[in-house]
Amino acid sequence: MNFYEFHDNSPFESKWTYAVKIHPTSHAFDWCCTACGRAQETPSGSFMVTVEGGTSYPDFLGCGAYPFLIVSDRVVAAWNKNGINVFRIFSVEVSHVLESQLKLTSAPKYYRVEICGECRVDFAESGASIQSICERCGEITIAIPYIKHFAILEGSWDGNALFRDQRYFPCVNFCTDLVKDICQSEGFSNVRFKALSSGTASRR
Repeated sequence: MNFYEFHDNSPFESKWTYAVKIHPTSHAFDWCCTACGRAQETPSGSFMVTVEGGTSYPDFLGCGAYPFLIVSDRVVAAWNKNGINVFRIFSVEVSHVLESQLKLTSAPKYYRVEICGECRVDFAESGASIQSICERCGEITIAIPYIKHFAILEGSWDGNALFRDQRYFPCVNFCTDLVKDICQSEGFSNVRFKALSSGTASRR
């Protein structure tokens, strides 16, 4: 079994529209760490989005306002059908369209997906080293800010088909061959898979 990082492929496929702004319809989660200054303001659940550009709605909707995983109802249904249910979903409605001929009425039903499966990223194998960790909020500073190829720490994967490093990389999505195969067999649009540095899965 192999591991993959996956996300929308919007930077490489201009035909797909893209979420450029979020309009919360749930309580906004707003906080700032008094120790390191890290701040965040995101909706706790559902929200609406303004999309921009493109000529079609994709199954995996890119989100420039915040790196949410937003997928169509087709994706959620396929994952559930194949026994993949280790995630929570929140409604995402397309409320505005900019610089595109797309119609609001033709938008698919979208969901924000919050993956519950867990793992830990291996910093050393991923080519990064920790410089500091905030003692209050746990924010890390690494020597290489952008990791090109993630690796999973041996024995940290919980066995689920969808998973994240919930502690240090909560917005980076990982999966197994099963998720990749489903997406490819169903022909889901605008999704990109990148094999991780560690070749095989190691379950805890």
